[in-house]
Amino acid sequence: MKKKKISRRGFVGGSMAMLAGLGLPGSSKLFSRTSDMNTGGLKIKEYRTLGRTGFKCSDIGFGSSGVTDPALIAAILDTGVNYIDTAESYLRGQGESAIGKALKGRDRKKVFISTKLGLRENATKENIIERTNKCLERLQMDYVDCLMIHMPSTVAALNNEAYHAAIKDLKTEGKVRFSGLSNHGSQWGDVPDTMEDVHLAAAEDGRFDVALLVYNFIQRDMGENILKAYKKNNVGATLMKTNPVLNYLEMKERVDKSKEEGRDPNPRMKTLIERLKARADQAEAFKSQYNLKNFNEIRDASIKFVLNNPNVNTVCPSIINYNDMEAYVSLSGNKFDLKTQNTLAAYKAAYGEFYCRHACGKCEPQCPYNVPVNTIMRYNHYFVGQGKEKAAMLEYASLPTKKADICSTCEGHCEQACPYGVPVQGLLMLAHQTLTLV
Repeated sequence: MKKKKISRRGFVGGSMAMLAGLGLPGSSKLFSRTSDMNTGGLKIKEYRTLGRTGFKCSDIGFGSSGVTDPALIAAILDTGVNYIDTAESYLRGQGESAIGKALKGRDRKKVFISTKLGLRENATKENIIERTNKCLERLQMDYVDCLMIHMPSTVAALNNEAYHAAIKDLKTEGKVRFSGLSNHGSQWGDVPDTMEDVHLAAAEDGRFDVALLVYNFIQRDMGENILKAYKKNNVGATLMKTNPVLNYLEMKERVDKSKEEGRDPNPRMKTLIERLKARADQAEAFKSQYNLKNFNEIRDASIKFVLNNPNVNTVCPSIINYNDMEAYVSLSGNKFDLKTQNTLAAYKAAYGEFYCRHACGKCEPQCPYNVPVNTIMRYNHYFVGQGKEKAAMLEYASLPTKKADICSTCEGHCEQACPYGVPVQGLLMLAHQTLTLV
């Protein structure tokens, strides 16, 4: 019998089908609306001061990495969202172009726009200025509020003199108002410092005004230390990857597919699927116990958790359709009540072992093959958690390092090094299947 395809955002009855909705905030391509959609009273309810910039930004921002539709961006702005995170590399500049079109005719001063440039060690001031001007051309505006270094993986990279010289000139010319950085762990080919090392150094540096980091209810300590440092130094703190939940159903289907095709799963994979099945079988009981309509409520609760931290200025979830817009904007100003706290605590206890912590990197030094664990699991998150299948596969295919197929013959050094008990090796092998569609 032909298996029924399950929408990533839809809720389909049954405990396993329900799990398809686990925290997939932007993956549905089935939900769309006309460009003249009325937001129907959907409005931002809380604004917070973005550090020393003084800007009052919406508690729910807009992560724009997957959007090229100006009408959707315009609708998002109509709800009162006034913080936009973008980058030169997002959709090869198409993201910035769409933002520029959406802002036509609006009061530019009422929207805070951060864009990002990836920098190599040999970058020159002239090149950085030229690329910034290209960003401004695509955005169709005279200035950006914040120009960020995109993913500096070491503390030393924060001292890129070409960047700081360019920022000085761009500020003098009125083309950039503030400087910032983003970091969510190691990149392939790096000998990285941790996310915590990089952000704490940036907090003390004094030249950075806004930062983008990872923080969620399972991965707390690192993020909370960084947030305290940024608050102390009056640096604006914006968040990404706030939702750590996984799509267990899709993970299980990958393993089942291997069995159907006659491929005997690696022992590590067998162990992983047994653990997955046990968790999947608990889903209906968990849903009933905590009175959940579906597991998207865990995604919503994860946003409430991070916004409960007074050191957080705005959250930048990836919004790629109108459904996402409604889901996230409706969380603005919500309180992190006792029921939500208990639900997240129970979820972490039951399912947290499957979350390979973003930006952790503690296992990578133990890998004899130098597999970039953090990067591969991030690409897998883009595919499974954000619905960016094509982009994630292209990124994975372009990795010049060893890929996770080699993990099938390894002794599991990563799992042995993981302080959280995550089945890292099995997840890496599953990620390889997902990102190559094998």
